[in-house]
Amino acid sequence: MHTVFVEFEFGPMAGKALEVLTPELQASPSERSRITLGVEGGLLKLFIEAEDIISLRAALNTWLRLIKIAEEMFDARKAA
Repeated sequence: MHTVFVEFEFGPMAGKALEVLTPELQASPSERSRITLGVEGGLLKLFIEAEDIISLRAALNTWLRLIKIAEEMFDARKAA
């Protein structure tokens, strides 16, 4: 089993980031990886567990992209 754990600093928007990303957990494209999202303080915590390194990389790339999009949306709202 392969794993990765990453924390993202969202500050007071961490809970909102979790809220907008949670629906993506139900639409998991692969059964070879498991994703856990959580919030602690201002941190969004991502944990990925996968059967093989290829699945781990694919899941990590997907979730990094989703989290980046969420961050960009929050930044755009601040700028508006």
